[in-house]
Amino acid sequence: MPLQEQAKTIRTITVEEHYATLDFMEGPGRSLKERAQGPEVRMRGVPELLCDLDERRITNMNAAGIDVQVLSLTAPGTEQLDAAESITHAREINDFLAQAIRRHPERLAGFA
Repeated sequence: MPLQEQAKTIRTITVEEHYATLDFMEGPGRSLKERAQGPEVRMRGVPELLCDLDERRITNMNAAGIDVQVLSLTAPGTEQLDAAESITHAREINDFLAQAIRRHPERLAGFA
């Protein structure tokens, strides 16, 4: 296949992009939310971006020329929790991601 044709079929895939859920940001991930409300200007707006797996994320992907993002939970993750709480949060977080992938199967993938 000629190089020009290959360039049309090659997709840009970013690996280990991060996301969170609103519930996670209110609970175990609240330290990230607190930092975003503090003096660190670079953190402002980050929690909202992490929780948006629809229009805003897809728009940002389009603007950056990204075809597919492979998503994983942002840090700190569920490993900081006791086993029962970790399992509950992990299930909710993974379900949230699975729903987003179903809505955007050509654009999103995930690490569970």
